[in-house]
Amino acid sequence: MGIGTFVRHRLGRLEIPAAELYRRFFIDLDHLGGRIAALHPAKRILEIGCGDGALAQRLTTVFATAEYLGIDPAATAGRLYRGDPARAEFRRQDIAMLAAGQPDPFDLVVIVDVLHHIPAAARPAVLRHAAALTAAGGLLLVKEWARDRPVAGRLAYWADRYITGDRDVEFMTEAQLATLLGGTLPEFTRTTLAPIPPWRENVLVALERTTDSAGPGPGAVA
Repeated sequence: MGIGTFVRHRLGRLEIPAAELYRRFFIDLDHLGGRIAALHPAKRILEIGCGDGALAQRLTTVFATAEYLGIDPAATAGRLYRGDPARAEFRRQDIAMLAAGQPDPFDLVVIVDVLHHIPAAARPAVLRHAAALTAAGGLLLVKEWARDRPVAGRLAYWADRYITGDRDVEFMTEAQLATLLGGTLPEFTRTTLAPIPPWRENVLVALERTTDSAGPGPGAVA
């Protein structure tokens, strides 16, 4: 458990506002939710690596009738979600486990600030599973913190390494992210590349599934 998690769990009713204040320094989730809603309609949403449910709160608001599924290997998946419980489900599960069950595909698959927590060798498998769960014509959205600027990049590394507690965090440059996505997901077409406030390092890539030639990759943890 990282220092930040340890402290937050002891804040009681102040935990949610404290978590929102900390997170807002790095990313504006309200802006991200609105940007996602403007890109593509969705009836079924999958978030891979949903964390405590902060983005889920926004997605179930901007997609007012969509069904949402959030998965995360952590036991705290969706713990701070305060939206409509009838429209959101959280599972302690990785993407390989979900894909093995062959659920119906999703119109929208979201991976936000997850890949840099996954070993580089395992990232293609995670993306292939995500591809297999994306419906034809659907969108796969990847948001990553690109380490192109050294000062901001070190700040994000310090936060994940020492506050979140991930000793193996490894960020990509924007070019490395583009190479990973292009080489792993040939049946997808990039439709959007945009920064998300308040930092240009918050890179959102939207990829549209243009063919049906997807299949599950080897098992991986997300």
